[in-house]
Amino acid sequence: MKMSCIQTNPGSDISENISQLEKLMSSLTANPNMANVAVLPEVFAVMGGDDLRRMSASNLGEGLFKSLSHWARSSNHYLVAGTHAENSENPEKVFNTATAFSPQGALLDVYRKIHLFNLKDANGAPLYCESDVFAEGKESSTFIIESGSERWHCMTIVCYDLRFPEIVRREITRSGPIDILFVPAAFTHQTGKDHWEVLLRARAIENQCYVVACNQTGLHTEGRKRNWGHSMIIDPWGQVVATLGEEVGILHATISKDAIHASRTRLPALQDRVFKV
Repeated sequence: MKMSCIQTNPGSDISENISQLEKLMSSLTANPNMANVAVLPEVFAVMGGDDLRRMSASNLGEGLFKSLSHWARSSNHYLVAGTHAENSENPEKVFNTATAFSPQGALLDVYRKIHLFNLKDANGAPLYCESDVFAEGKESSTFIIESGSERWHCMTIVCYDLRFPEIVRREITRSGPIDILFVPAAFTHQTGKDHWEVLLRARAIENQCYVVACNQTGLHTEGRKRNWGHSMIIDPWGQVVATLGEEVGILHATISKDAIHASRTRLPALQDRVFKV
């Protein structure tokens, strides 16, 4: 299966952000011999204040969510579409919603981010609180990607979810081993330089699955904040298959179920679990 992570640096101009993304999407070439998957980062459409986030929100099947379906269809790719703001019942808050689409544009999965990032200074005073604008999601979910005769069991978590391994283990208990864990993110430079790769590799090793992490990069919010970039693809043995730096661009890699089988055969850790989360 061919993976393509699209690492972007969105600002406060939604039209400019979408134009940049469409240009990158149009450069993708589908391999006719396998499934092709494009992955976007968290909140790819806009980075800015809370009011801008609320204003950009759509209902599922409308606005930008409808455009995502078209992008999947026109590129002939499965599209793990990062996240975008989705309207909630609370007019003051929106969901941070991850979606996935088939190459035919069908909606395969909807996941609303559960763990909301609240950053504080050394004295515990709030610096940036996602809970000011985002409503908390309630449930994890999975979906299937088909590549030839293979069926890949996939799951999406979002950015700060990465620090809570029980979300994946609970889903494994409910629906079976995960083959690919997608992680769209806007992981900050401050924490990313120390924690990003360590956490991603840990999730790959403990769940014996591929981790495909697509992060934002660069400065935003008038240069006051910076994301870490370093989108990467990690195999089930915890080895980094491919990675970017802090540039805007596309990360490509081909993954195989053979690596999953080898990892789970050599070290059957998932079978040896005693406590089921």
